[in-house]
Amino acid sequence: MAFVHVKGPAKTEGFKKTASVAIAANSPLGFDGTAGYVRQAAVASLRIAGVSLRKITSTSDDYADNSVIEVIIPSSDDVFEADVTGTAVQGNVGEQFDLSTLTDGTAGNVDVGGTTYKVVTVVGFISASKVLVKFNGNYVYANKAN
Repeated sequence: MAFVHVKGPAKTEGFKKTASVAIAANSPLGFDGTAGYVRQAAVASLRIAGVSLRKITSTSDDYADNSVIEVIIPSSDDVFEADVTGTAVQGNVGEQFDLSTLTDGTAGNVDVGGTTYKVVTVVGFISASKVLVKFNGNYVYANKAN
């Protein structure tokens, strides 16, 4: 499932994507370094460009291009339902966690055992496998977690 937008304004914007890299739908996207393209966020991504709105696979017409992909830009008002790596508990609410290790083309999760990079804050508990989160930093505003 990855990160599904459930509350907030859901402002969208297009960014050029890294060519020849798979992207899962509803996956956090980070910037690929100095080139300025977006791709699936790494565990250490502190600046999130947004959450992808569509899937890019090796069979997509624009897979090998630096084409534009639409993303939801997470603001301080946007809440996402996310799967977790590990076991979520009510006590996770208010805590900050990392993203799980991502493989290109596979949607990521919240790693409730990882607290090094603190990419998201849990704002609600759904079940042992799902939480509600807000992103701590994106390209619009500074990361307040670190």
